[in-house]
Amino acid sequence: MILLSHSGLWAKSPQIAYDLEMAKDICRELPLENVEGIWIYPEDKVTVMILNDNEESVGQLPTYSISVVDTSDARLHPGDIIGKLYATADDNTFKIELSTEKKNDLLLKPKSCIATLSKDGDTFIIKKQKAPFKGRLNFNFNRLLPGFWKIVSTGISQNNSNSSLQPPIGMVKVFPSYDGNGSSRRKIRYL
Repeated sequence: MILLSHSGLWAKSPQIAYDLEMAKDICRELPLENVEGIWIYPEDKVTVMILNDNEESVGQLPTYSISVVDTSDARLHPGDIIGKLYATADDNTFKIELSTEKKNDLLLKPKSCIATLSKDGDTFIIKKQKAPFKGRLNFNFNRLLPGFWKIVSTGISQNNSNSSLQPPIGMVKVFPSYDGNGSSRRKIRYL
């Protein structure tokens, strides 16, 4: 399978996991960096593995492949590389490129976002780039006095990111855990 990105082709990762246990075995065998491991996208119920591409050269920051391990989305398959993670000058900030469409087994139309790794290394908060202006087209057939207020209204407004109270979008690390024994900071630990 050929995977396309705006900067060229994404190659298949040398380490492909077809289920969660295989992904854990791969992670146990490798010396992992803080961003590498198994992560979940809770909003989409997709489990992915992030691994270094090992294609670094002098003067180049690391690049990581994001491959599917498990998903309920029938369009994706374990081993599909759905994106790339690019290191930046800030240790906790990354550029992330994720495919937005799949057609004929090709993952297409990658979109770039900024991913910020939390201080504890357990979560990525992903921020999408928003257009400075947004357009709207409203149809309101229940409006009183439709001739006066107009049934169809259009407009352009400035995009204010503080106006929405949506929870942050991101990934949560599930393996390896912060203490190495599989526990999570999100669950109560019993002694």
